[in-house]
Parts: sequence; structure tokens; C-alpha cells
Amino acid sequence: MKNKIIFPVMLTIWAIGFFIIGESLMFFYKLPRNMVSDENYISYTNLLYRLLGVLIVGSIILYIILSKIIYKITFPIEQLTKDAKLFAKGDYTHQLRNYDIDELQILANAFDNMGEELNGTIRKLRHQKKKVESVLASLDEGIVIIDKEGQIKEMNHLASGMLNLKQGKSYKNHITNIIRGDKFKELFRNALKAINDNGTELTFGDKIIYTTIVPVGETHHVYEYLIVLRDITKLKSLEEMKYQFVSNVSHELKTPLTSIQGFVETLRGGAIEDRKIAIRFLNIIDIEAKRLYRLIQDILMLSEIETMQRQEYGMAKISDIIRQVLDIVREEAERKHIKLVFNNIQDLIFENTSTDHIEQVMLNLVSNAIKYTDDGCVFITTDIKEDKAVIKVKDTGIGIARESIGHIFERFYRVDKGRSRKSGGTGLGLSIVKHIVQLYQAQIDVESEVGEGTTFTLTFKTV
Repeated sequence: MKNKIIFPVMLTIWAIGFFIIGESLMFFYKLPRNMVSDENYISYTNLLYRLLGVLIVGSIILYIILSKIIYKITFPIEQLTKDAKLFAKGDYTHQLRNYDIDELQILANAFDNMGEELNGTIRKLRHQKKKVESVLASLDEGIVIIDKEGQIKEMNHLASGMLNLKQGKSYKNHITNIIRGDKFKELFRNALKAINDNGTELTFGDKIIYTTIVPVGETHHVYEYLIVLRDITKLKSLEEMKYQFVSNVSHELKTPLTSIQGFVETLRGGAIEDRKIAIRFLNIIDIEAKRLYRLIQDILMLSEIETMQRQEYGMAKISDIIRQVLDIVREEAERKHIKLVFNNIQDLIFENTSTDHIEQVMLNLVSNAIKYTDDGCVFITTDIKEDKAVIKVKDTGIGIARESIGHIFERFYRVDKGRSRKSGGTGLGLSIVKHIVQLYQAQIDVESEVGEGTTFTLTFKTV
């Protein structure tokens, strides 16, 4: 900029100077010789030299003055240019500058204000971005953002997991290449046509995902779409479990009620007149009524344990509880010629534990062991291994098939349905055991071989 201003000015001044000198020379030479004396010639020559000297000195002075003036203009502009480049790189830290030229000072103040406003705006945008990212990351739903053409722009970690994708690898892909199927394509087309849709259920492997598409923008100007993915696999599983539970409860209640109703009608029909038949029917009704009572008690207990939070209890001495349980089941064991063996290797005392809960667990496990053992032994062992309390209930009974082991803790599941019903079992005992064990953050393991017996191992934390 400096050379572009100074050189044209200097050339103009030198051109004017040489023009004046040239015109003076032309005028001097046009004069008659008789009018020009030697003294006049010398004076005129000296004048031309002085003009030339003034032109040179004036040019130098003008060059210095212009250089300083231009420097006062160009230096602030260079500094402001550097500031602008730093702004473009995201660096808004700059010095407050004072300039002699008012117009440049106004420009510098504008830059200062712009830098502060940009810095504040960028900080807010970054904060908003982090907040949005935190919100997306903490959502219980998968979020996928696509543009009007269906290209993926953004997605949170949960959506990547639902779609079995590595986060970031799916960007710039069309959504229909990631989520396939006629149901989703129809949902996507309806969203593009601004047709309200309640969503649809999609299957990804073993997951069931409820999917909705929400337009982002004004009514007549949508620029993005928000795909919301909600994993309803557990919900569906719970609904199925609820349905199965209600169905099983209805079936379990219906059987004894039908039996009771049938015998009552038979008694009313005249069988009550025969004392032997009446007593036999009444005994059956009593058995079925007690079975109903046990079933209702087990259902109530299971419901209570499922919704129970760990509470403050006293201390439970496990050996005393086990001996009490053995006294309860001893008559049944002796009737089947089953030997009960309690091997108390290590006395166990649990703090903050309900004796009723431990008694319920042991009673169910020992009763099951007796129920599924025709002749043999039931062993109960207590010990401490690796700072953990271990209780084992082992029998020499019929055992459990390998494919059934994963189901024995389910409600109303029976390994041998005929044997369980005959003994009055409700099918809820092991489910109650599992929930009590979970309540105390313990672990239960099962080992079994068909024809060789079953071992249940309870492991509790000692601390």
C-alpha cells in the first residue's frame, strides 16, 4: 500500500517540477540574445539549480511525511487484519489498541466489541452443544438426526448400540441403508409427507425397538427429522411374563376350585348321606382348600418380596434356622425313608438379615429335595470359603435335565409336574427363593445330573 501511494505522488510532483523547469528553459532560450547578459544567464542558471534542489529536498521531505502518514494508517490495518485472522481461528484474546486516527480508532473499537461478542456467543454455543450432547447421552432413548434427504447427521451412543453400529461410522449414510424393512420405509415416507404416525415396532436381532419420527422446524419448513428409538424388549418380556403369570394363576386356581365345586355338587346330590363317601370327599375338599391357601400365600409372599426394599433387620444364626427347618420336614422325610444330614462345618451368623427370609429359603430348598428324592439322603452344609458364607443343599434324587435348569426359577415351572401336584407344590417355591437371594445381593447356583441328584449352592457376602 505504501509504494502504491508514494510513488504516484512523487512522480506527479517530479513531473510538475520538470514541467516548470522545462517551460522556464524554453522561455529563456526564446529571448533575444541582446536581452540576455552574462549576469542574467548566471542568475537564471542558479535559479534553475535552486528549483531542482528544492524539488529534490521537497520530494525527500514529502516522502518521509507520506511514509509516516501511511504507516499510521497501514500499521493499525495490519494489526486489525491479524486480529481478524485470529478471530477466524477461534482466538478472541487481543489487546485493546489506541490509534491517533479517529476513524481507525472507531474501527478498532468495533473489532474489540465484535471480539467480545463473538467470544461470548461461541462460549454459549459450546455450552449449549455440550449440554445437548449430555442430554442426548443421558436419554433412555436412542436419538438419530437425519436431514430432509434421509442422510444421517447425528446419533447418540444408545442409538448406536440399538442399531449395532459404531458411533460415527454411520454418518453420511442414508437411514434406509441402516434401518431396513417395509415398516420403517412406510414410517419414513409418512414423515416426509407430514402424515402423523404413532410409530411402529421394529425388530433388530433379539431387540424390539419402538420407532417414531418427529419433524424438526416450522410447520411448512422442515429441515431435519428426529428419529426416536425406544427399546421395549424388557417391556414386551414383562407383558409376556404378566400374561403367563395371570394365565398360570388362573389355571392353578381353576383346578382345585373345579375339584371342590365338583365334590360339593356330588355331596349335594346325595353323596352326603353315605358317611364314608362324604368323609372322603370332605378330605379331598380340605386338601384342595389347603392347596389354594398355600398358592395364595405364595403369590402374596412373592409379590411382597418383589416390591420389598432391603430393611434393617437383626442377626440371624443360620444353624438354628436350619435345625428348625429340619424339624418341620422330618416327618415327611421319615415317611419316605430319606436321611437328613446337617454338616455344620462353620457357624454362620448373618447381620441385618431376616430369619423369616432365610427360613423360607431353606424350607423351600429342603422340601424340594425331599419331594424329588424317593430314597436316599439330603445333605445341608454350611461353611466359609474365601470370605464368603456358603450354604449347600444336596440330594440324591431324580435330578434335573440340563435343558430345564435355566427355567426352574420361573414361576409355576415344574420339573416333574405330576410329582409336584401330587405333593401339593404350588410351583412358586424356587421363584420365591430367587427373589429373596436377590434381595440380599447373594448368589444361587445349581448343579444337577439326571438320576444322580441336585445341589443348590447359596453364596452370601460376609461383609
